Amino acid sequence: MLLKNGIKAKLIQSNDGFNLKCLDEIRFFTNQLKTDAQVPVISDQLWENAKRLATAKFKTTDNWMMLENLIRDFELTNTKIKYKSDFEVFIRESKLEDFYSHHGETIFVSTIHKAKGKEFDNVFLMLEYYSAPDDDLMRQLYVAITRAKQNLTIHSNTGYFDNIHTTNINLVGSADTNPPPEQLAMHTTHKDVDLGYFHRTQKDVNVLKAGDDLITDGDELLDLNKRPILKFSRLFKQHLQDVENRGYKLVTAKVNFIIYWQQENTQQEIKIVLPRLYFNKTN
Repeated sequence: MLLKNGIKAKLIQSNDGFNLKCLDEIRFFTNQLKTDAQVPVISDQLWENAKRLATAKFKTTDNWMMLENLIRDFELTNTKIKYKSDFEVFIRESKLEDFYSHHGETIFVSTIHKAKGKEFDNVFLMLEYYSAPDDDLMRQLYVAITRAKQNLTIHSNTGYFDNIHTTNINLVGSADTNPPPEQLAMHTTHKDVDLGYFHRTQKDVNVLKAGDDLITDGDELLDLNKRPILKFSRLFKQHLQDVENRGYKLVTAKVNFIIYWQQENTQQEIKIVLPRLYFNKTN
């Protein structure tokens, strides 16, 4: 909705369900660093060449900012010598949400969980029918409100915060109603796609990059040449039906992540596509 109204916005995503080393952009970069296994150090020449090749391949894609920030963050803490083992540990211990830049006028949209450890000048907290009956939810609320460095605005449709009294607090009531959005965006995970189907679409998956458009065709997504790329899982097809019953129709899709995936009990890795789906309200 922010984007539809001309406001710069970015959804903070997580790599729940896969390791960062399996992400196409990161796998490409690390592959450029492979040399003699006996050499523990990444030379400056090798590092800069990997950066140049990654820039040429991914500069115009949706996940370039993430890769650029990952490279920069490692450089900031390894200014003199870059060890292969240190870079491997850095990737293994990092999360996708660690590499979103907080500078500029972009609004970052996030769950409370994914915002943990980050701070923002201004935080808008959206709490629908909220209550905190146990310590876990109370701690989650504490994480949320302490993300704000200067201003905190809480939108709530309950009276949970009505009895809080302190300085510099304003309570504003509103009788406005908010209709359902005209468009929904949905990010998929491994369980939403038929993983086995990708064995037959590898040739076409290999030329895709994050942000590429896909065509919807029933329970399949096609590339712009109308070649099949993926099928939705049986469980997700039921979820799509539920969304349709709420008055929304799947109209467009984009490549969100391309991930290397290894089927259990096999040694073979294949690329899979996790799409970003867009629905329009039909009634």
